[in-house]
Amino acid sequence: MASKPGYDIAIVGGGMVGAVLAVALSRADFSVALIEAKQPARFDPDSDYDLRLSAIAPGPRRVLDNLGLWETVADTRCCPFTGMKVWDAGGASELFLENTAVGLPELGHIVENALVVDRAWQALGDVDIYCPATLAELELREDSASLTLDDGRVATAALVVGAEGANSPVRTAAGIETTGWSYGQRCTVGAVTPEKHHRHIAWQRFTETGPVAFLPLSDGRCSLAWHADDALAAELAELEHDAFCARLTEASGGMLGEIQRMDTRAAFPLKLLHAKRYCDHRVALAGDAAHVLHPMAGQGVNLGLLDVAELVAALEAGRDAACDAGELRYLRRYQRARMTENLMMMGATDALKRVYGSRIPLLRTLRETAIGTASQFAPIRQLMIHHAVGLAAHGPRLLR
Repeated sequence: MASKPGYDIAIVGGGMVGAVLAVALSRADFSVALIEAKQPARFDPDSDYDLRLSAIAPGPRRVLDNLGLWETVADTRCCPFTGMKVWDAGGASELFLENTAVGLPELGHIVENALVVDRAWQALGDVDIYCPATLAELELREDSASLTLDDGRVATAALVVGAEGANSPVRTAAGIETTGWSYGQRCTVGAVTPEKHHRHIAWQRFTETGPVAFLPLSDGRCSLAWHADDALAAELAELEHDAFCARLTEASGGMLGEIQRMDTRAAFPLKLLHAKRYCDHRVALAGDAAHVLHPMAGQGVNLGLLDVAELVAALEAGRDAACDAGELRYLRRYQRARMTENLMMMGATDALKRVYGSRIPLLRTLRETAIGTASQFAPIRQLMIHHAVGLAAHGPRLLR
């Protein structure tokens, strides 16, 4: 007789999605192991802003709220935004989306990834943590998954979840193929001090080389996300502070006046990646291990949190049917729930990137017309906002 696996679920990857998933499954009375290469540092509210931030929408925020994590995040350091202004550098049309159109107190919050990770790690009381440790070998048996770690320890589970990012070793070990491409762009990030206050609005100006976005921070500064073709990004990286600020003021169209200061900055490459399956025998993928999209719409982390909600719901349904956590029938329920939604969002952001990166006159005219039309008709604006905030009347319990 086969022995019972040591855990219901072993999660590889303790970043935002993996750690929140571990908390959610533990709170749902599953036995959980979390495997992470590096212990995250405790969040220091007196430090400067981290370079990695996310715009968490109200829908996905409910996942954190229902797990008791959001209050400790909101009490520490995050910034609500009540509007989004979008316009094309090549024309006069602009689109302004505001919270009052759908009766919400805000459209989302700008939050440091490290803060969410810290709060999730502090809530891992019933989770067995293997850290520092990485996956050395994955064996998928009929009745369990066996994970051999780089330090020689072995863990067994009914299901292993890959939540360790775009270069997922779990995905590779399971033989799950991906499709995707590089955008030939890099995103320059960092905190900037503009001449004018952001007024709790997320600003985004589309240029031919990529969008320039300012996301509001709680201290009055903005988090910059400047998407630029590789050649321009390399040029920007070589600029001294004052020259960079001048170029940024020009690229932003002076949306918030002159950029007076740019603190520590970095750039990372942009790509699209999608797993051909989100689940297989004894395996599931979540977050960037399953999907990576262009960040111009700020939906990456939101999609990951929605993955968490649906995966927990599928595993609970399987348990209610007296199945173990690796039952493929219920894992496929998770895949059906998330793959279509993720592909739609990836397709939309990919299309936006290509339309706004085009120098073809007809496409420039069409995008100007689209912005102008959306700005004139309230029902279109409301539909866009409802989709952006991720709220739905029905769905898994973590989203209700």
